Amino acid sequence: MSVVDSRISLVITTSLLLITLIGCGGGSSDNQPQPSSGIHPTTTLSAETSNNTSAADSFTQQTNGNAAAGNISKLPIQSLLYSGATTKIYAHVVGWFGGPNHMNVGYHSDDANQVHRQVTDMMSRGIAGVIIDWHGPSSTTINNTAMLMKTEAESRSGQFQFAIMEDASALSSSAAANHCDVTDQIIDDLNTITAEFSTSSAYLRLNGRPVILFFSVDTYYIDWTRVASSVSGNPIFLFRGKSGLSLPQADGAFQWADLNSPDPFDMQLGAQDQFYTAAAANPSQIALGSAYAGFNDTLAAWSTDRFIHQSCGQTWLDTLSEVSKFYSSSHQLQALQLVTWNDYEEGTAIESGIDNCIYLTPSVLGNTLHWSVAGGSENSVDHYTVFISADGQNLQSLGDVPSGTHSFDLNQVNLPTATYKLYVKAVGQASFQNKMSPVIAYQRGDQAPTAMLAVTQPSSLTLNASTDGSSDPDGTVAGTSIDFGDGTVVSGPHATHTYSAAGAYNVVATITDNIGASAVAIQRVSVKSTGSGVTIFSPADGSTINWPTTFIASGNSANPVTKMSVLVDGQSVYAANGDTINTALKIYRGTHHITVQATDGTGAISSSSIDVTAEPNDLSPIAAVTTILMPQIAPTAVLACTTGSQDPDGFVNAQQIKFSDGTTSTSWAAVHTFAAPGTYSVTTMVTDQFGASDSASDTFTVGSR
Repeated sequence: MSVVDSRISLVITTSLLLITLIGCGGGSSDNQPQPSSGIHPTTTLSAETSNNTSAADSFTQQTNGNAAAGNISKLPIQSLLYSGATTKIYAHVVGWFGGPNHMNVGYHSDDANQVHRQVTDMMSRGIAGVIIDWHGPSSTTINNTAMLMKTEAESRSGQFQFAIMEDASALSSSAAANHCDVTDQIIDDLNTITAEFSTSSAYLRLNGRPVILFFSVDTYYIDWTRVASSVSGNPIFLFRGKSGLSLPQADGAFQWADLNSPDPFDMQLGAQDQFYTAAAANPSQIALGSAYAGFNDTLAAWSTDRFIHQSCGQTWLDTLSEVSKFYSSSHQLQALQLVTWNDYEEGTAIESGIDNCIYLTPSVLGNTLHWSVAGGSENSVDHYTVFISADGQNLQSLGDVPSGTHSFDLNQVNLPTATYKLYVKAVGQASFQNKMSPVIAYQRGDQAPTAMLAVTQPSSLTLNASTDGSSDPDGTVAGTSIDFGDGTVVSGPHATHTYSAAGAYNVVATITDNIGASAVAIQRVSVKSTGSGVTIFSPADGSTINWPTTFIASGNSANPVTKMSVLVDGQSVYAANGDTINTALKIYRGTHHITVQATDGTGAISSSSIDVTAEPNDLSPIAAVTTILMPQIAPTAVLACTTGSQDPDGFVNAQQIKFSDGTTSTSWAAVHTFAAPGTYSVTTMVTDQFGASDSASDTFTVGSR
């Protein structure tokens, strides 16, 4: 290089540095060494792609829809509500992880450092506080978590609040000992909440009163008149669902994720609408709305195969936007609860981020960077950020591009001649995972190569990939790599790979030319059986299965398959879009006929079936029901209680009480008033966690003198 060339390069480099400093507003990176290329790094690839949540780095994607810990958008969740919303966002937190009775999510809930990380993460998303699912002072891990949350909230200078939700689990021991009358226990619990929590400066108050929420406590008998006269602190009581708005003991209610439909694609927005409609009809009552990313309890011990599909984040967006049907800047929703922050067992966790399913394919034409967006809906993307790098690790942001725009003019950045790495990051709407494109290499003045990718499937679960047809208009193709999307990367223009399981994978081919510029081609492929109809890979026909049972299947037909379904003994229990299925399910005890169906775009159905024996070692529960006359309520009133029921190798997962006049209840306890004096009976049916059941009856006389 001549002296003149060196001076020109110096001027260009200095000018670029000044432009960058002005665009970035200076910043702490001013002291970083400047690469000779003129790139002024402001961040790193690791920082832009690594886990930035409080979820454990080790947490991986689950079959129930929870995304692996990832790099997420920290835009405020409130931004997804109606324009001008002042609604406070609270996150429902479960504090039971780390013990033997719950799945391993990579952390202990009662770790002070973890609680600190969670509150920091929540605040970075605009969450105003937590609602802690509390199981009473005897549930050590949960209670310790609540105490740590209190301490952490108090350290946040009034910027973060917490509240306690009394869960029915806090009352179960008392119910078993006191014939389902838990009045004394709930009084003790509420006074403990007052003494230990609600006097805190960080405790959630509405209208100057501490808020206590209740989850399913009405499954037992409670004398609320006695509770009201015995509890200190003048708390506000909020109960679940629209019915909570009309309870005499309630000051209001909160909405949850209701599951009233067997259709897993039903987002249950109708239940949301019913709650908000009831709230409008009861304006004196406090109403907390809800939003959720989905629901899938197949990995929970108490699973009954209940589903709301996440639908690549659309459930999250739709439950938040539903609020705008009823509220506005002139009629504000006071508060909203997220269902949930970290219930990984029921597939509702937003802690690790929400997957929008999209992927980006970048390319360069001349000096313009382009990218395509596929795999999901772009309404989950807030904007794109373009990055440049000299070494592929230290990045400089070149600027943001609004969602809907898919190009960036590199001429506006006066770069010295060199080979650069380019990335495009899709920054999601609030709490969505951000998606970084594959890297491509760019050199000003060079015509980028063209990457071609052809994929064929010669046999079940096996792909052939080829980059034949790739070319370089002003040079030669010097290198090729093929990434099969499951961790397998192969060098060269041809590769064959066999996957371990059916499913959708992104195959990425990278082509590099003789001066180092590169291009990529991406195909999302459905890896499946090559046989016609439906192939069930797992479980095997005639097998013995135990929960959780993994179902893997694929479907082929003359027209593209759009939906896969699983039926147990003729009843649909699961469905998924696409032509492959890989999910966990709970199959109840006994011998069952399992059918997997594939539905194509015309509605035509093909299927395959197997027979399995599920949970052969499960022992049946033992049902018990007792009755107590309740003359203080009415001469013909009776309390039926089933807490004497037990399961020798698990737990009772569901119960039904049926009185002889036809009245039924699914609670542990039921108070019923008969129309006339007489002798009646009650029958209870209890079911354990694997579907085994037992029944018991009792006869009684009411209204006699």
